[in-house]
Amino acid sequence: MSPTALLGVFLTLTVIGLPIAFVLLGTGIAMTLADPAILEVAFVQNIIVGTQSFPLIAIPLFILAGELMNISGITRRLMDFASALTAGMVGGLAQVNIVLSTLKAGMMGSANADAAMDAKTLVPEMIKRGYSPAYASVVTAASALIAPMIPPGIGLILYGFVTDTSIGRLFMGGILPGFIMTAAMMAMSHFIAKQRGYGRDSLPVNKAGMGHAFLGAVPALLMPVIIVLGIRGGIFTASEAGAVAVVYSLIFCVVYRECEWKDLFSALLSTASTTSVIMIVLAASAALSWTLSFEQLPQQVAEMLVGASSTRWMLFAIVGVLLLIAGMFVEGTALILILAPMFAPAAMKLGIDPVHFGIFFVYMIHLGGITPPVGTIMFTTCAITKTPLQDFIRESLPWLAMLLAIAAFIAAVPGTATWLGYL
Repeated sequence: MSPTALLGVFLTLTVIGLPIAFVLLGTGIAMTLADPAILEVAFVQNIIVGTQSFPLIAIPLFILAGELMNISGITRRLMDFASALTAGMVGGLAQVNIVLSTLKAGMMGSANADAAMDAKTLVPEMIKRGYSPAYASVVTAASALIAPMIPPGIGLILYGFVTDTSIGRLFMGGILPGFIMTAAMMAMSHFIAKQRGYGRDSLPVNKAGMGHAFLGAVPALLMPVIIVLGIRGGIFTASEAGAVAVVYSLIFCVVYRECEWKDLFSALLSTASTTSVIMIVLAASAALSWTLSFEQLPQQVAEMLVGASSTRWMLFAIVGVLLLIAGMFVEGTALILILAPMFAPAAMKLGIDPVHFGIFFVYMIHLGGITPPVGTIMFTTCAITKTPLQDFIRESLPWLAMLLAIAAFIAAVPGTATWLGYL
């Protein structure tokens, strides 16, 4: 099957509204039927084989750890600490929203999950205090992009799995870009609040209040530190780190005694539901990736990208535009699984560091989630806050410009990823 026909099948299945897992599966089936050399039984086998990898155990474990952190009461303590850190700042609850997303990144790992939680808890309060619904929704969606960058980001785990890049180095490499995003968003929030007169929502907190809020947040702040140091120190693998995170979270469920058995059951159900969605997409993409490799399409794409890119900066520009466009239509998990094995070899041929390229890749994939027409993070946030899409899009333009500037900075300065990535 020609690349044009393959793209046609993919777009047709997407346009008619099939879930992304079935779009990937249908595209793979079409390729299998079109080429007699591809054995149907081998295609089916690869659906199963794609999920049978030890590193993938980290995904449900980190998801469960985040759920346990939520029900234990640690998330509420994080919000108190974020409020204390931003008390008296211009921008008020918008600053709380951004800082909270940064603090929760070490326990969430998912942009959609972070956006959904803050849309339910913070946006209604922001609207009560005079912020426009569109602005509150955009701040929530944009700040959610920090979650995949700071360990243990699910996108970083998947990228490391499909490209054979060190997950520990990717975890370390994502920390600095995540903090750069936080600083830039807080500056943007300050500037917009000054323009619109949003002002301050609270007075500065004294040292005693700050110390009390910090102590309450310490358990959540320590979790990503333990994970990263444990992996980089060779104490445990990324998958074993997920188990450590679950045990760590359970300890605080017992210590704080704020959750009941029904809450624990709900956390397990939510973990199973979220994991099943990811694994179905993973299984379908694994089979499709195998058929693409059989047809040597990844090699063709890599050669085409290298041929079109005279420099590494041109490759970053081309890949960035392609990922941004793809992210407007397709969920990030599927894009990482399908496109990363195609684009990573091209980066290697041009001498781009794999950790640097991986951080840029994951960043651009998720950036597409807040862009029209069908960005998944945008839709998640707007569906919960009941904000019209046209209002969200209009409000998001300066934020998108700022986020694209950060993408250019990450591409231009390898040290943003490699400085910590190779410690």
